[in-house]
Amino acid sequence: MAKLDSDMKDVVRRTNLCFAATINADGSPNLSPKSTLTVHDDEHLLFANIASPRTIANVRRDPRIEINCIDIFSRRGYRFKGEASVRSAGDPVYERFVADLRRQVGDTIPIHDAVLVTVLSARPILSPAYTYVAGTTEAGLREVYARKYGMAPLATEAHAQ
Repeated sequence: MAKLDSDMKDVVRRTNLCFAATINADGSPNLSPKSTLTVHDDEHLLFANIASPRTIANVRRDPRIEINCIDIFSRRGYRFKGEASVRSAGDPVYERFVADLRRQVGDTIPIHDAVLVTVLSARPILSPAYTYVAGTTEAGLREVYARKYGMAPLATEAHAQ
């Protein structure tokens, strides 16, 4: 198992949209967006099954999964490879996760299952700009992409620089 360090946890927490890849029965990839990904503990990630029947079927058949989280402003993130298990009503992991999500989003969104991912490896993902564009910094990329997306930097982003 891989340990999630503080930077990995921070990227997961501030990334609003991640992507989970599973394997379809015919061997083809299934890529599914996830907006509920959270850190469960130092070795596990967790996301909700709101509308992902294929992801759930794939995980039940083959637990291998990869999740990519990229901070769109800093152009960096992580590739988490692991094994997933589906947790449903009555399971303590599901019940705690649903209670936390309900406090954030209310009860209008259905949460069919929780998917617990045991992280086996974690590798950084970096924009080629860090390698090929002299003088590229995270703060510089944040500024460029905040402008590109028509946003003013948030106070927390300014503090992180």
